[in-house]
Amino acid sequence: MAQEKHGMSNTPEYRAYIDAKCRCTNPNNQRYPWYGARGVEFKFESFEDFIRELGVKPSETHSLDRIDNEGHYESGNIRWATKYEQIHNRRDYDKGWLEGNQHNVKSYTITHPDGRKESITNMAEFCRQHELNKANLHKTIEGKLAKTHKGYRAEVA
Repeated sequence: MAQEKHGMSNTPEYRAYIDAKCRCTNPNNQRYPWYGARGVEFKFESFEDFIRELGVKPSETHSLDRIDNEGHYESGNIRWATKYEQIHNRRDYDKGWLEGNQHNVKSYTITHPDGRKESITNMAEFCRQHELNKANLHKTIEGKLAKTHKGYRAEVA
């Protein structure tokens, strides 16, 4: 019996289905160590089952996410999520190599609109606190934007 065609082979939804399945089942996939080798299984029998569970991708900024990162790709544990939602849904991992490591930490000197200078190591947190766009503040380092972003200027320390 011929398999029914779903007509979605060239869609982002089908690509997400194939990519998730490969990272769980193909030891040659470069992301396999973080999925299949960790025991994460892809439990959908068909693309039709997958798309019925998930629906179409709501926007270009959404991507496939497991709600429980220790769980499988299965009914009730997948969703379309924004990058922000995915960042806040990461599993914990060993960060011991960071302890005492100052070689991989970027330091910045920020000049405030009033001329005051401040040393920081977390530009994202600084931007959240001051309601700034991180990309725009970072561009002041390279001179790609104006010399300042909302009166602030960043330099690599």
